[in-house]
Amino acid sequence: MITRSLKYIDLHIHSNHSDGSFDPIKIVKIAAERKLAAIAITDHDQVSATFEAQSVQDQYGVEVVPGIELSALLDGYEIHLLGYLFDLHDPAIQQFVKIQKHYREKRAKSIVKRLEKLGIRVPFALVKAKSRNGNYGRPHIADVLVEEGHVFSFAEAFQKYLGDEKPAFVPKLNIHPQRAIKIIKDAGGVTCVAHPALNIDDDLIARLVDLGLDGIEVYHPRHTSSQVEHFSDLAQHFGLLKSGGSDCHGIHDDGGMIGRFPVPVDFLEKMKDRAKNDIFAFERKKEKN
Repeated sequence: MITRSLKYIDLHIHSNHSDGSFDPIKIVKIAAERKLAAIAITDHDQVSATFEAQSVQDQYGVEVVPGIELSALLDGYEIHLLGYLFDLHDPAIQQFVKIQKHYREKRAKSIVKRLEKLGIRVPFALVKAKSRNGNYGRPHIADVLVEEGHVFSFAEAFQKYLGDEKPAFVPKLNIHPQRAIKIIKDAGGVTCVAHPALNIDDDLIARLVDLGLDGIEVYHPRHTSSQVEHFSDLAQHFGLLKSGGSDCHGIHDDGGMIGRFPVPVDFLEKMKDRAKNDIFAFERKKEKN
């Protein structure tokens, strides 16, 4: 077990409200056991888990920061953006998650139909039972494929059928990064580009900065030490906030990685300062107009 003083945070965690396996309260309990000061549950296109986690944050002494992971598309590049510190009740946020929830159900049904055409019957009722609050994802279908004996493992489900460009693949509903950034900013939050080492080069990050990007995820399980250093330097060059987290999905990453990386609580304090200053600037602009 990881034991630490309250100096560290984990700002990239997924719950069973999207494609993770841990429920929100369990995530808070694990964070408390590992003595984290704060966490963010950044489910894909969903914020319901944060409400649930926040209901026990005082009990466990762990701050639960509003978070979300948005999928965006820019010139053919899929970009994941992490939103933090926004108003969970903001009408635009709520409308966005409602639209995404509807599309995810439609997408899941399309995947099931493609599997049927391949001779693989997956009852949608079983997929629905896996989904929390109807926020369907490919991992829910993968779990059913394993349980029904169509594949031997979760990984095989993606390798054979569900992965990008595989026979049953159906693309996500991606939005333009400028819109994603605006949704978060208008709700009082900040945005950071997620796991940039995976598929984003420095030129693309520079373009995102021009679109209003606030920060960059420096610490991530798939970032090497040299990449951590590089993205830290890049953050300093562009005046970006720094973020980091485990990208924990639960049992599919060996029982959970929450708090694995020494992400300093200072990262969060600087995010709060940026969000507060942006709100003040926005209010001053309104007063002048």
